[in-house]
Amino acid sequence: MIWQQTPYTAPLIIASALSITLGMYIVVRRPSPRVKVGVLIVLANSEWMLAYALELASADLATKVFWDKVQFLGVVTVPTAWLGYILYYTGREKWLTRRSLVLLPVIPFITLLLTFTNEHHWLIWASYTLDTSGPFSVLHNTYGLWLWVFIGYAYILILIGASLLTRMFIHSRSLYRWQTGTLLSSALIPLIASALVALGLNPSEYLDLTPFFFIPTNVIVGLSVAYFRLEDIIPLAREIVIEGMSDSVIVVDAQNRIVDVNPSAEQLAGSAPSHLIGNSLELVWPDVFRQIELKVNTGKKILLDHAKEKRVYDVSISSLADWSGRSVGQVIVLRDITERKQSEEIRASLKEKEVLLKEIHHRVKNNMQIMSSLLSLQSRYIKDKKYTEMLRESQNRIKSMALVHEKLYQSENLAEVNFGEYIEPLVHGLARSYGVDTARVGVKIEVEDVSLGIDASIPCGLIINELVSNALRHAFPDDRKGEITVTLRSVEDNAELIVSDNGIGIPDSVDFKTTQSLGLHLVTILAEDQLDGEITLDKSEGTTFTITFKRGS
Repeated sequence: MIWQQTPYTAPLIIASALSITLGMYIVVRRPSPRVKVGVLIVLANSEWMLAYALELASADLATKVFWDKVQFLGVVTVPTAWLGYILYYTGREKWLTRRSLVLLPVIPFITLLLTFTNEHHWLIWASYTLDTSGPFSVLHNTYGLWLWVFIGYAYILILIGASLLTRMFIHSRSLYRWQTGTLLSSALIPLIASALVALGLNPSEYLDLTPFFFIPTNVIVGLSVAYFRLEDIIPLAREIVIEGMSDSVIVVDAQNRIVDVNPSAEQLAGSAPSHLIGNSLELVWPDVFRQIELKVNTGKKILLDHAKEKRVYDVSISSLADWSGRSVGQVIVLRDITERKQSEEIRASLKEKEVLLKEIHHRVKNNMQIMSSLLSLQSRYIKDKKYTEMLRESQNRIKSMALVHEKLYQSENLAEVNFGEYIEPLVHGLARSYGVDTARVGVKIEVEDVSLGIDASIPCGLIINELVSNALRHAFPDDRKGEITVTLRSVEDNAELIVSDNGIGIPDSVDFKTTQSLGLHLVTILAEDQLDGEITLDKSEGTTFTITFKRGS
């Protein structure tokens, strides 16, 4: 192993040592995934520079070839790490799927393996020669087939990253363009130098300029992850999130000058960014300045003119600090809460109406109970059993209607009555009213979870009242045992009410639609006229009335 003096060895070793120190310092202080990827670029570039410095310092062919191979530890790492860092920087880290993380290193790994076994296949370098004609000896080699494959692969990765940065540079605001442009140049400068070397157009006969251009690249990438902390405020995320926000965002500096606004704020102000940015908030937007206090706070409400109407905005102000923690400005966010305020009021009003409506149902129910009590008192003074029975029937009808209002008063939904909770007390109340022994005449209730509006609930309740009352009075004479069944269920868009008993049944000579019985006549009117439904009677086994009607009736 023979060494030689060159004017470039020491500067490259010092630059690589400083870069490695910078990278290790950054990764220890801020060990986030995207920082680690950025530091990997710095370390790979540094390894490349260090190995090239040692190649320059070597005087014999074997040693130069060895350090040339060692450089490929950095060579194969840089393109992949570069693409990963740009994906993080532009907010596209979701592209780094498990599959891509497995496939991306394949070609670099194969290249590294072929590099250290080159003498068995000559796919990386076809030949090596030692040139001693200059001030110091240098290595010249001819590229093999696979090395061209890797160069193409590496350029594709670097150009993909560069295209993403270019797109960001074009679409970003001026606040971020210089950052993105600087990072883009850090990739393009060594890329151009590498291309010149690969194509035999290297302006220096004795030097590969690529490692030298890694010095500014390392400085730029190092600053981007350490000083500017670009990975914390990703410009593309700013475009996607802040630019697309419906909230108005205004950034002011320590002197209350506007330094940035998003499109929502521009629209609210009715001014172009050129008129807003750089000017005092008090000067260009006095309505906002006058109503807010420029100190950190949330929850303040202000009133602004927008689209020829007064709108209510919720104000949030946050302090903006630089890397050292010094306050350099504030971020003001204005959120339009006009609809929410109106909704809190389209709700307070509704709550008052609900309370009033419940009170109405409660009073109607009380008044009906008074009427029922009056009928009960009146019946005590009537000796004729026929008229007493008529009063009791009227009393039960009133109770069935009062029960609807009671259930509405108790319900959270004032528009509908849960009929499962309504039918049971109604039917059992009728059984008590007629003094029926439930051990002799059973009552079976089969009700699905069906809710009806008040316009359907009252006629439906009256129908149940009439049919159950008739069954209790006439279906089981002479202590006959039996059962009354009340069923309510949904059939597609309809409700089906069935009241049946297994008693003696209605005589065949009686037509329930034309009979003089007030109860059955009332049932027909309620079913067909009030509910706009159909009513049928089945006499095959006792008595079964079926009423079908629209649930919205």
